[in-house]
Amino acid sequence: MKKVILLCVASMMIIVFTSCSLSRNHESNVEPNQGSENGSSAEGGNTSENETFAEFQNPVYEYETEVMRYSELLDEFSFRKDVEVTRTDYAAYYFEISIDAAERSACIAATDMVLSCVDAALPEIEIVVLSPESYDGILVSGNRLYTSVESWESVDYIAKVLLAGCGEWSNYGMAYGYADYLCRKAGMEGAEPVMNDREAVSEDRELASDGRETVSDGRDRREFQSMDGLAGYDLTLLCFDENYMSAEDVEAAKNNAGLFAEWYMSSHSEEEYLELLSASGTSEGAARANESLESFYEEHGVDCSLTKIRYEYGGVSLDYAAACEYAVFYIGKDWQDQIWEMNPMVPENFLHEDYSAIKEFFECNVRQMKQYQELFDLDSYSNELTVFFPNNAELLQTSFYQVKRGTIYLDSVVSLMHEYIHFLMDGYDDPENKWTVEGFARYYDCLYNDYGCAFWNQDYNDPEGAFQAYIEHIGRPVDSRADNRDLNDFLVRTYEWSDPNLTYESGASFVAYLVDRYGLQEVIQYIGADKMYKEEWNKSYEELVHEWLAYIDENYSWYRTK
Repeated sequence: MKKVILLCVASMMIIVFTSCSLSRNHESNVEPNQGSENGSSAEGGNTSENETFAEFQNPVYEYETEVMRYSELLDEFSFRKDVEVTRTDYAAYYFEISIDAAERSACIAATDMVLSCVDAALPEIEIVVLSPESYDGILVSGNRLYTSVESWESVDYIAKVLLAGCGEWSNYGMAYGYADYLCRKAGMEGAEPVMNDREAVSEDRELASDGRETVSDGRDRREFQSMDGLAGYDLTLLCFDENYMSAEDVEAAKNNAGLFAEWYMSSHSEEEYLELLSASGTSEGAARANESLESFYEEHGVDCSLTKIRYEYGGVSLDYAAACEYAVFYIGKDWQDQIWEMNPMVPENFLHEDYSAIKEFFECNVRQMKQYQELFDLDSYSNELTVFFPNNAELLQTSFYQVKRGTIYLDSVVSLMHEYIHFLMDGYDDPENKWTVEGFARYYDCLYNDYGCAFWNQDYNDPEGAFQAYIEHIGRPVDSRADNRDLNDFLVRTYEWSDPNLTYESGASFVAYLVDRYGLQEVIQYIGADKMYKEEWNKSYEELVHEWLAYIDENYSWYRTK
């Protein structure tokens, strides 16, 4: 009786698994003994069904011991561990020594089974499995996935595997949709099956309620699901996380991602889908991927504009990372803006909840970065900028730009554009003359800094602040953007600062004077072209300073210094 039951179970498993393995072209080159690693026999091989089933259930893997060094960008999280490595036809697997044989086999079997269903050339994929005690994060770096033990047959896990193959910055929804398709194609537990060959659908005849025959292609009959807000249609990584989206919208994103994958592959090959998925991880490819998504949504009556911001997992020390054309942003876990209470645009848990607010922040700064690059136009920029939001009060007492590393560290979003100006002007400004560095950045900062202006408006209009005499004089509240020039001049007059290099404000006041006389672009060129300041505009630096101070005395004589 036991033998009969075993044969029945074996037959069922072979039917499911063989249907996937036959779709891959390179299977015919696998030797029978090698085929035991991924649970399938080579096409045309002589391995019996019982042997295949036994090998699939009780695979024997050969491991090599290697030393793995791993580190993350923030908080100096790193370790050195001995791992054991084995390779199959589909991926390379690195297991921490403490991961037992049963867990290893489950991981390899589920992963290989799904990857065997890919009807296209597979990229190289490496999977690192660590114990929960060693690692409780998720990170995709290059072609390698770092993860702790998880549910190996879940769509979420397979989506991460696909990101390791197609690029960590690729659109997560596209990866999830394809993972969903593959899991159902492989017959994973709880997944509805799909046909292996979409061009040769076996028609399953049914009778409709009116007596006519209908055709089913074996797929489940999911329907497109609308979302509460348009942001969720981006299908970025954060759209699949209940920390940033409602549970209902997360489920809608998963559903719609699966439908999109099938919709796209109904008129394209799997190879084309994989190419689109890989391209979505680049600035140029993201725009192309968005066009396909927008066409899909249009067919379902949704008109939306999708973000070009790309997101990836952050490992242990980061909540996530975000990439745009101009920079990569790394968001430390639980990072909080140090002056959020004084900024109406920044809620308490800023960048850690509400995807719509996160999307607005990054898209706002992308727009502003573009404006600054176009304004300065000093040279072609590499855009290889890193922006850290470190949750480390000891490391970060204030925001700053680190020249040697080309990196910005932020304690507040107010400072982002100021530090970005330092990045753009690096090599053009003159560190020996503070006004060309800090004064310049402070003046130009107000041109395109929505988050900074929101903060300054609240700060400058404080009833107990330093600008009450100025407010009384103009007869209205301060507008930090419109009044930027006057505010700095007012402080110079108030405190009798006579040197542009003395403070940020005195430097900004001097820059404003030059801009009024010569123009925005001319001042940029003046700073960038000649470090001596003797021949520009036929006046020396000393003559320009003298004229600036005379201007302050003439235009602010209404306010007597204390």
